[in-house]
Amino acid sequence: MPPTHSVPAGPPRREAAFVRAIYGGEPFLVTSALAAGILTRQDLRTRFRRLHPRVYVRESAELDTAQTIRAAWLWGGPRSVICGGAAGYLAGEAYFGAELVRDSVQLWRPTWRSPPPGIVVRKWTTTPDHLLWQGMAVTTTARTAIDLARHLTSDVRAVAALDSMCRTGGTDPDAIAAAAFAMAGQTGVRRVLGLLPAVDPLAESPKESELRLIMGATDLPVFESQVEVRDESGALVSRLDLGNRRWKVGLQYDGNEHLTRARRDGDSVAMLRLASLGWEVRRVTQGLLHTPRTLTRFVRGAFEKQGWEHSV
Repeated sequence: MPPTHSVPAGPPRREAAFVRAIYGGEPFLVTSALAAGILTRQDLRTRFRRLHPRVYVRESAELDTAQTIRAAWLWGGPRSVICGGAAGYLAGEAYFGAELVRDSVQLWRPTWRSPPPGIVVRKWTTTPDHLLWQGMAVTTTARTAIDLARHLTSDVRAVAALDSMCRTGGTDPDAIAAAAFAMAGQTGVRRVLGLLPAVDPLAESPKESELRLIMGATDLPVFESQVEVRDESGALVSRLDLGNRRWKVGLQYDGNEHLTRARRDGDSVAMLRLASLGWEVRRVTQGLLHTPRTLTRFVRGAFEKQGWEHSV
């Protein structure tokens, strides 16, 4: 019978992961690293830098958004819950999360703790609905949508955040409504419920949301979002940000992505093909969004050109 050999028990997976994190540029708790004997205080002074009290990272490391959030959560402690823009970013929300994290990472905590710069603490009375993301507690997508909307002072931005969470953040209006009813009485929740009827998960950007809301406040015919226009053979000609099929009036928001030469050329061809199919399409810039009356006159002209008359 061949001799048996004992295999040395290596470090636990958790410790190995901890070592990889420290030397791989991840944020870490210094007390844990020192207690485990992985680092010395001399190492800390010469090879690492402090992000928050007790939270360090390798000196040369450049943190991405997810690492910035993890550093804040480590400071907050295991009972803290990531919320707001940080939770939106981790859920995959495409616009507001990263923007808000650049200002601060929001954490819910059961007790108050004065935060360092870059972190905002919100104290809870009951633990918010949450799930685990790579070991960190993060509010559910529906709860995240509510928190984003109720802490944005502008109704337009709040609706845009709800749109974005529905399109890219993994939730939907029904789930948001259910979560909001469960939070009845908390600050800003009634406002969110009032904004939900204006939500459109088809909106592809905050500017499209803003354009839709401006148009919805006018006496012009109603627009649909993401209207596909096809030619006689059924081939897709264009997908309009907003369109009215009856009057064949469309709106396209010209964001930065439309500034490349290839995109401009493609847009020009699409506009010609749309015109040949009887569509009157207006291209909207950010400047027009800042002047709603001018924008409304601009769009009204398109409807009137198509034969629409306002009935008093």
